[in-house]
This record gives sequence, structure tokens and C-alpha cells, in this order.
Amino acid sequence: MREIITLGRSGSSKAITVESIMSKHVITLEADSTALQAAKLMSEENAGSVVITDNDKIVGIITERDLIRLVCAADLQASKAPIASIMSSPLITVNKISTVENAAQIMLRNKLRHLGVTDDTDNARIIGVISSVDLIKLFIHKMQSIDHDVPPLLRALYWQEEPLEELNFHNNRL
Repeated sequence: MREIITLGRSGSSKAITVESIMSKHVITLEADSTALQAAKLMSEENAGSVVITDNDKIVGIITERDLIRLVCAADLQASKAPIASIMSSPLITVNKISTVENAAQIMLRNKLRHLGVTDDTDNARIIGVISSVDLIKLFIHKMQSIDHDVPPLLRALYWQEEPLEELNFHNNRL
């Protein structure tokens, strides 16, 4: 993991950057697509979000939660629901060299579960996505590394669809 040094209340401590835990596989879909196409793509890619583009320009993001709340709960026909009308726009981003704490604060402040990640040199280009699940994985990993038991609630938050082996823990207490 790429780390930077920051100063905290108790002096020097290492902070983990967004780049080190983000998903580098950015899944995109054109804005004229349907909710059904977005849902199928998320299912095929095992992803919780899709970045929406219009002629290669990023115009928003659609998440599993958007599909549930704005399509399923509204009893819309997914094959006819345009994603441009249900996506979140604009896509809120964080720079790859920002700390994960900064990303978490942005998520909390904006009530989001996904952020686009931008490059140092080009804030218009998305190079990754960071999600609340990425933050939970990091938190669990950090708890394990300082030899704390991971509470059952946190284990339950980490869905079974993502193998725990991805966390690369050195012990098997999960």
C-alpha cells in the first residue's frame, strides 16, 4: 500500500492513500443506456456501481442502491428506465493521493457509498472508484494487524459475495 506521512494529534502517523485501496477497474456505460443494462453489467462485473459517460465525458454514477430505490421500489420497467434519469450527477470525486479518512469524510458529508478517484494531473479523468466496502475491508485489515478481534457486526457487513481471501489476512479468525 502506498502511504504518506501526516501529522495527527499524537504526532507523526502513517495515513493510507485512496489509491492503495481503490478499485482500479472502472466500469462505464453510456448515458443513453437503460437501468436493465446497468444492472446486467453490475451483475456480470460483480460491481456495486457503474460510471456513466456521454461521448467519453463522465456525467454521473449509478449504484445498486439507485437501482433498488429508483427503479424497483418505484415499480419501473428496468428495460425502459433511462439511466440518465436515475443516475447521481455530478460524480463526486477524490484525488488518488488523498487519505482514506478524507474519502470517508466526503462520503459521510454527501451521504454516498461510492466516489470516483482522479489522477494527480487530470481531475477530469477517473482512474478508479472507492466504496464504503473498500473502507470496511481496510478497517477489518487494520484491526487484524493490531491483533484485535473483529466484531461480528463488521464481519456481517462484509458480504459473502466477496471472498474473505481477498483481504490477504495472515490469520484465519474470520
